[in-house]
Amino acid sequence: MKALTWIRVSILTVATSAFFAFASTCAASSGGYLNICKLVSPTQLRILYRKHLYPTALDNECFWSERPGAMAEIDIRVGEVDRPLRDYFAKPLPSMFRLVKIRDLGDGGLMTVGEGTIGVVVVHKGNRLLESSPGFLDIKPGSRKQAVLWNIYRRILKKM
Repeated sequence: MKALTWIRVSILTVATSAFFAFASTCAASSGGYLNICKLVSPTQLRILYRKHLYPTALDNECFWSERPGAMAEIDIRVGEVDRPLRDYFAKPLPSMFRLVKIRDLGDGGLMTVGEGTIGVVVVHKGNRLLESSPGFLDIKPGSRKQAVLWNIYRRILKKM
């Protein structure tokens, strides 16, 4: 159990680093407002997570948690690309994570994979960026849950 707690903390550290690196991009974004919460269906969320999740909408961002205002189980943000994709991740990347190229979303991207699950996802489409931290959903690469998550991302990328 200690190892699982450490993994959750490590994922949170990577996700938090990515969030703060990304926050300035969202604040400076010249793209229009995108209500991400409305682009994700309750059916999709039920496939991704075993409990009901409550959305919280912000400008160009949505996060979902087990209780309103609680820690996010997943968050998705959009903004503008302002640096190389690798720079949206913690440096150095914790040794338990590896960066994996994404070729089947947008114009490409990167994601972290650690302990067999997807951690942080960063995808660009032109000069726009989608950044997400689904690390607490225990999504394995190549799984049905990843296919659902990728469909969510594709819908958002199409609206960007």
